[in-house]
Amino acid sequence: MGIAFKFYDVSRFPVVAIEGSRLPPGYAPQWIAEMDALVARGTPFVFVLLDGVENPTHADQKAQTQWFKRNKKALASVCRGAVAVEPDRARRLLKRAQALAITAAFGLRFSIAPDREEAERRARLLLAGGMPIDDSE
Repeated sequence: MGIAFKFYDVSRFPVVAIEGSRLPPGYAPQWIAEMDALVARGTPFVFVLLDGVENPTHADQKAQTQWFKRNKKALASVCRGAVAVEPDRARRLLKRAQALAITAAFGLRFSIAPDREEAERRARLLLAGGMPIDDSE
């Protein structure tokens, strides 16, 4: 894919995984380079978000938000969606509400799964053009 991926695990492309908790302060420039490379490839893919970023810096958050705004259309043309892993039922319900906002803002389909195995199953469904149904908890 042209660059060395440090944050995204592309070994199972088109399923692209990331552990947000492993992103160090100041991650934004490398994250942007990786996102640019994923989009530039032009091949459909889906994200599996294994966990969230813990206490991102304001600069990192701002850079990510700006990237998403600038690249919304290009990302939507290749990204079939994202599936987040959240084992805790109450947090899953909260994240489902947040997912609606992400879907509205960026046009990406989003699902919340209880574990990685289910997240990868849903990711493959998204790649095939389907829409996973979150549990009705």
